[in-house]
Amino acid sequence: MLNRLRHPYALLALAAAAILLLTVAVEAHRSGIQAEIVRSDPEAIMRDPRLKAFALDRGAAVYRANCASCHGPDGKPDQSLGVPDLTDDDFLYGSGKVAEIEDIARFGIRSSNRRGRNLASMPAYASAHPYKLEPLPPQSPRQIEDLTQRLLSFTGRQTDQAAADRGDKLFRSTAGCWDCHQFDASGDSSTGSPTLSDSTWLYGGSHDDIYRSISRGRAGISPAFERKLSPAELRDVAVYVADLARRSPSVQ
Repeated sequence: MLNRLRHPYALLALAAAAILLLTVAVEAHRSGIQAEIVRSDPEAIMRDPRLKAFALDRGAAVYRANCASCHGPDGKPDQSLGVPDLTDDDFLYGSGKVAEIEDIARFGIRSSNRRGRNLASMPAYASAHPYKLEPLPPQSPRQIEDLTQRLLSFTGRQTDQAAADRGDKLFRSTAGCWDCHQFDASGDSSTGSPTLSDSTWLYGGSHDDIYRSISRGRAGISPAFERKLSPAELRDVAVYVADLARRSPSVQ
């Protein structure tokens, strides 16, 4: 009787041991792939179907837990919040490479991390001192309207031509807009200065939106996850975000 009772327990023990060994083997395999991803050239991962699929699966979970609350579950945020759309190919910083995205995720933007992207902020021209780091002159409501008309004209919209001409002179001189956005409004991705001549607007591109941005200034923040996420998680989420943009028809 005792032997008959021991037999099923022995089978259960063997089954449990087999499951444990299988779990250990699977985790060891996964750990090996993850280590390979961390060691690999970041862009090379995007060209390796095996590594990319693994990183996308892990990166999606990291994104949902840490990024989706601002950027949206699908990478398309509420524009009124001034959060970048991650599904297009218009990158405020860099050109959308995995290493660039990973660097931003690690050190942040205006996050108080000294290694983060902290160079550019939009001056608040309606205030007495528009920019803390440089003595830019404030602009009157009329001058802000002139600048708004000039920015509207960059995208071919109908404007008050006389106002746009006055705004162009301000843009190229005392307002200092050219210093960040360039004379042709093409922007500078090395400092996070957006192009003003396309249809992508971080805070909205209507007349009132543009006027408000010039008046009040803009300085969005992206957290630094260096102390929260592991190197593997940072690499995985960077691959995931890079892939979101590369699914866009404009980059096919």
